[in-house]
Amino acid sequence: MQQSMADWIKDLGDTPIPVLPNTITALTKLCRGNDIPMHDIIDVVETDPGLTVQLIRTCSTSSHSRLRAEVTSAQQAAMMLGVEKLKKLPATLPDIKKALNETGRQHLLSVFARAYHAGRQAKAWAVLRRDMMPDEVFAAALLHFIGEMMIAMVAPDVLDSIYRMRDEEHIASEEAQYIVLGFTFDQLSLEIAEHWTLPSLVIEALRAENANHPRAYSIMLAVQLARHAAFCWYDRKMFQLQETAAEWLNQPLSKLIRDTHLFAVEVARDSSFYGVNPAAARLLADPVSDVSPAEQKPNHTTGICLIPQLAVLRDTIQTLKNLPSTPQALQTIITPTLHGLHDGIGLNRVVFSLFQPDEKIFIAFQIVGADNDPSFGQFRIDVTQPNLFNHLMPKTQSVWLNDSNREKLQSLIPEDFQNTIKTDSFYAMSVQLHNQVFGIFYADRHTTDCALEPISFKYFKALCMQAETTLQRISDIRIR
Repeated sequence: MQQSMADWIKDLGDTPIPVLPNTITALTKLCRGNDIPMHDIIDVVETDPGLTVQLIRTCSTSSHSRLRAEVTSAQQAAMMLGVEKLKKLPATLPDIKKALNETGRQHLLSVFARAYHAGRQAKAWAVLRRDMMPDEVFAAALLHFIGEMMIAMVAPDVLDSIYRMRDEEHIASEEAQYIVLGFTFDQLSLEIAEHWTLPSLVIEALRAENANHPRAYSIMLAVQLARHAAFCWYDRKMFQLQETAAEWLNQPLSKLIRDTHLFAVEVARDSSFYGVNPAAARLLADPVSDVSPAEQKPNHTTGICLIPQLAVLRDTIQTLKNLPSTPQALQTIITPTLHGLHDGIGLNRVVFSLFQPDEKIFIAFQIVGADNDPSFGQFRIDVTQPNLFNHLMPKTQSVWLNDSNREKLQSLIPEDFQNTIKTDSFYAMSVQLHNQVFGIFYADRHTTDCALEPISFKYFKALCMQAETTLQRISDIRIR
């Protein structure tokens, strides 16, 4: 039986993330004198993801007061600790070589390498975008990996199972995580970040629906690039990531590709003491095809059809029915509904988008099942021009785009929306509140291997209707 995320959080407790031996050596040397070179300290800290996590976690936990600003970077954390605590720090740090067995150590070092690559790439893009505080972006991208770090430490065999599914059975990483754990690395990272009261940018970037926020989107793109670069630089997915980043940064694609390659080499050189194969090594290991990336066929991955859990669906409906009629945050209704759609019915990607009447657009309020797709995180439905979704707005109603109606309905789907979802079959249902359109639920399976079917559509409509009924009887809904 799978452990829940709550059980994982409880088991993890206050387990510290180990640090690298050369970090302890370097800090010991730097802290010997009376004058500590703070700039050199920061350089050492930022090349060790374990230490960066621990410093920010320690400072975040000790600054609950609303009157104190967040500690959002390793530099801020080091300054907050002060000279005396920094001098004592080396003796208190767990050494990765002593704290973990060989398997756990290698897994954690590999996660460190991806996290550091993501942090450096995100910071570089932040500088390009003239971000006022690129160090915050670096830290948030690195902390994106805390869930995978913790599993590497306490359950390396679980990572073995996930990686084996990905590498040998060609199952998409996010789906393999869900099969083995019942949730994804990013979902666990989000739970940990909230539990530890980590900086708001860390939490923001771990919510797929925040891809419309530039800083969060930058982090999401950098994280996905670092994750994928660890395995392949030359397939369609990497090309699409680089294409998306080039368009977003307003750079020529050829320059973006060259720069990401050169940057990976620089990152590998600066973190060579990790002792693991860096992403830059894949630049030479992967044969470069004469065919352009745009013309290559996507890597074959096995589509995973999530198994419906009707008990979860029933529990979700009961949870919504039992919510008190007193004022509620919208999240308390939408969160269980989306997990009921995803876990209970077995729909891979589910969204609730909120209607913005002034702009005549639906914008994603919450997304489940798209952690590894920053572009899908920019989910929005424009209804300024007549289209399929305008027809759903006057009253609560649903649609299932499928083979029987695709020829009739396809032309009514906005082109930008089609480019976001990249699938030709989905469910959608409008929701009313006080006799006005309030939002739209959306769901798909994101793969041709797992078709949508009538019984799932029936369950989808039933759960969405229950969510609307719950919304209608709550005395006051707080959007945020």
